[in-house]
Amino acid sequence: MAAKIIAIEEQDGPFQAILQRTMRMVPDRQRKDKNLQRLIAFRLRQDGEAETNAYLIKKIREIIQCSYTGSWYDYLKSDVEEKACKPKDRNDSPPDVA
Repeated sequence: MAAKIIAIEEQDGPFQAILQRTMRMVPDRQRKDKNLQRLIAFRLRQDGEAETNAYLIKKIREIIQCSYTGSWYDYLKSDVEEKACKPKDRNDSPPDVA
């Protein structure tokens, strides 16, 4: 399990530049969160820059729509936080996505 943790402090070169560029999408108050940085670094390693940016854009829209004010790390890692923000239909269940 420890092998999956990305020590962002030890990453140099182009990866650090890509991570910094991606972190510009995150508000200033959230940027210093090491857990969020590691989560984004992990996604960058797994999916690449374009996919990670698309993922963040989608999540940022969700965060704005539901007026979420908590930790972005908690929102991105937790289905519970995300489901609490999803709009509900008339039956109090999340809308079906086809």
